[in-house]
Amino acid sequence: MTLQEQNTMKTNATDFTAAVHKFFAAYDAHDVDGMVSLCADGAQGRYAPYGRESVMPIRGGVDVIWRAFPRAVPDFRVKVIETIVGDGNSIVVQAEMSGPIPAEVPAIAKKGQEVHIPHCYILRFDANGKITRLDAYWDNTVLNSIQASAV
Repeated sequence: MTLQEQNTMKTNATDFTAAVHKFFAAYDAHDVDGMVSLCADGAQGRYAPYGRESVMPIRGGVDVIWRAFPRAVPDFRVKVIETIVGDGNSIVVQAEMSGPIPAEVPAIAKKGQEVHIPHCYILRFDANGKITRLDAYWDNTVLNSIQASAV
């Protein structure tokens, strides 16, 4: 690899990492329009706990989920724990979603108790530094328990 290629890779990784931090700052601020603005046209997303085949467009798909979070958990927070530069145009993010649980979940949390749910995101970028693909993984135990307790 030439020195120029190495410098280009470092610059891209820096740009991608900066974009990741902007994205998650917007997420923490519940600024869905800001999150979407960091995504390329035609960007795709997948929330893995919804199923392996749950790939959908960011616009008109995943953004609907993002807009629902503040209604379900008005005080949720998003904290980036770590970013890892992957191959080429990808960044892996370890994050924590937290906030007060809206309903009593026996043996998990009392109503209003703050829970912390670890998440892992894999983001891929285009040459312009826009997100083209977002895959999210998390432990769904707390969310499944909340849903079950509401039945």
